[in-house]
Amino acid sequence: MALITTSGINGKITLVEKYGTSETPGSTGAYELDPTTGAFRTMHVQTDVFCSAGLTLPDKAGRQINIGGWSGTSLYGIRIYWPGGPTNDWQENPNELTLQVGRWYPSAMILSNGSIVVVGGENGSNGPAVPSMEILPRQGPVITQDFLQRTNPFNLYPYLAVMPSGNMFIGYYNEARLLDQKSFTTTKVLPNMPGAVNDPAGGRTYPLEGSMMLMPQYAPFTDYVTVLICGGSTPGL
Repeated sequence: MALITTSGINGKITLVEKYGTSETPGSTGAYELDPTTGAFRTMHVQTDVFCSAGLTLPDKAGRQINIGGWSGTSLYGIRIYWPGGPTNDWQENPNELTLQVGRWYPSAMILSNGSIVVVGGENGSNGPAVPSMEILPRQGPVITQDFLQRTNPFNLYPYLAVMPSGNMFIGYYNEARLLDQKSFTTTKVLPNMPGAVNDPAGGRTYPLEGSMMLMPQYAPFTDYVTVLICGGSTPGL
């Protein structure tokens, strides 16, 4: 069962699933689908990508990156795939490239300067919170955020977006704020979002399971950006 599906620059679709803990006997954790023929190609990951984060990098190769994972070494995993030839596969070397902090259920986003910010998560299944942010390629220390600590465990997979102002939007549990992209200090705390129609203390991010998107903009692009967040529930339900 695919956990993350990505449309590749080569016209094919990559799928990654739980490796080692998969319910599919003999699963290698990664496959590539050719939608024109319906044929699958077996690929491989070395560690378990269960509840990781994934992005397509803004380069000519359209490289794909998968970050974090299930437990142990997987938590620190950084996996990269170059779409292309019939033998290309996921590359991962825990001895050379890892996260600074192990993360299960993190979010990741490409910043304006092309680097990647990795946010939040837990230290393994139902483990302690990882209320911090780090940059890839590795730049500086891990940055702890008290608002992620305070809203644990209802802020996994926080919502991220780069705003036209240059600030970074982050939505977590039923709160949201804007951060400076360089220092990651708060520039503005936004009003709480109502978590449920009958409970303002309900939440939107995992494990209360909402979703987010930016509404499209149109020329001359003078209207405010609209962030749409749907779903969510009340803790305990």
